[in-house]
Amino acid sequence: MYAKNPRWFLTEEQDALRESVARLARERVAPRAAEVDATAQYPQDIFELLAQSGLAGITIPEAYGGSGAGLLELCIVVEELAKVCTTTALMPVMSNIAGVMLLRFGSDQQKAALLPPLARGEMRFSNALTEADAGSDAASIRSKATTTSDGYEITGAKSYITGTTLSDVFIVFAKHADGAAAGRVSAFLVPRDRPGITIGPLEKKMGIRGMPTGGLFFDRVAVPRDARLGAEGQGLSVLLSSMTGNRPAIGARGVGLAQGAFEIAVDHCLSRKMLDGTLMDLQGLQFKLADLAIAIEASRQLVHAGARLVDRGVATKDLMGMLAMGKCLATDTAMQVAIEAVQCLGATGYSSDAPVERLMRDAKHLQLVDGSNEIQRVLIGRALREWRTHG
Repeated sequence: MYAKNPRWFLTEEQDALRESVARLARERVAPRAAEVDATAQYPQDIFELLAQSGLAGITIPEAYGGSGAGLLELCIVVEELAKVCTTTALMPVMSNIAGVMLLRFGSDQQKAALLPPLARGEMRFSNALTEADAGSDAASIRSKATTTSDGYEITGAKSYITGTTLSDVFIVFAKHADGAAAGRVSAFLVPRDRPGITIGPLEKKMGIRGMPTGGLFFDRVAVPRDARLGAEGQGLSVLLSSMTGNRPAIGARGVGLAQGAFEIAVDHCLSRKMLDGTLMDLQGLQFKLADLAIAIEASRQLVHAGARLVDRGVATKDLMGMLAMGKCLATDTAMQVAIEAVQCLGATGYSSDAPVERLMRDAKHLQLVDGSNEIQRVLIGRALREWRTHG
């Protein structure tokens, strides 16, 4: 049975989830969004609200205390939150990134110890990959893991890491300095209270101001052998697994932001008096809004299609290219819609009192995160080459 809105092809359960999160977003998240942006303060109360609602660990299996939902359900949740606050929409995405890596590569001991508190919102993780000279090119990282008698010592510096001052555990990617895996990357679960870790100053960002972002410095940080996530040298595979589950969620943030900005613009055009009617009576503006509506719906369907494939366990050579398409189209659309929304509102839209100004700044973040949209186009190009060469 499909829900009453056939455009989105959601089941009744999925549509009920959407309506529930939409109500929570309107009543509890939206009233805090402007303050979160203005003060650049993390909304801990909102995170606790999501955790109490079972949304922080929505994709964690029920066996570990989560809701056991799929990636499509996560995208539904993220879209509704992003309509009013893109910072809040990032919270379940971050939990999902850690959950995916732990589920696919964690040992039984790691899963049992870390997944239940992650599902309850009692433990937070940051993905510590990016460095000053290595972001999308993960193989170029310079952080080193040196073998010791009982584990490893990690030394290096990470940049632009999300949630540095919040997270309990950092998932650190470092290159082996010696041993059989020398020159290859591994992932390590490193608690923030380990001696030798320094949390750097926070970035002063254009958007997503409520989520702290900054540097991490590791000075011979000792970690035991059982802190490694996956086998030695398997770090890039661990990273790839997180991208598979993350790109549709980033795309959903774009769809939600675009939908939120679009609704504000349409409402303004319907109410703003102009000559003998309203702005909506102007055909040129009707055409512009129609094009934005087309772009938003196309983005939504592509993001949902990618999420459904991931949920079904599809692992074709074309999957990463398709996920890149969804992320790229949805976040480029978010930027386009936000800019046009500001234009529709005129001087009001340009004011910081208007939500569309904040949404426009947040949209730029989405085009850069999880691999910039230029990188996404490289991945799409590779997928096209593979498709035309090998079928």
